[in-house]
Amino acid sequence: MYICMFKWYEFFFNYFWMFLKEILIISSLCAAVSFRGAFHDQDAYAYNLPDEIVQALRNGDAKSISKYFNSSVELIFSESRGVYGKAQAEQILKTFFSNNAAANGKFNYKYLHGTNKDNAQYHICELHTGKGQYRVYIYMKDQRIYEMRIESDD
Repeated sequence: MYICMFKWYEFFFNYFWMFLKEILIISSLCAAVSFRGAFHDQDAYAYNLPDEIVQALRNGDAKSISKYFNSSVELIFSESRGVYGKAQAEQILKTFFSNNAAANGKFNYKYLHGTNKDNAQYHICELHTGKGQYRVYIYMKDQRIYEMRIESDD
């Protein structure tokens, strides 16, 4: 009788440990997925536009934005598009800000989305001006703006 009881205990003990191992594996996978989500949120925050560009968009400061322009930058507006040198692109952007001046001198800015791959970043923002709402798309690589698209969102 003692031997039979020992075999039952051994059987129970083995299955109990297998069950615990399965629970441990499932718990580890759940924790890994949770941590990945937490770090993903931090990564999304890290890919936001540089503060200087954000402030320049809020203030309508084309000069500060142009510091980030590549030697040639593609500017795309609802009515026109082209590839321009830094100085000319700055003037075009300055004209846009002056034609769409905000009533209080500040533009309402909201960051929507950003991605990062191979040092290339793509940002989407909303910009509320005195004349309407615009969606701003900015393509950057190595902290240089290669493309800036401003489209009416009305």
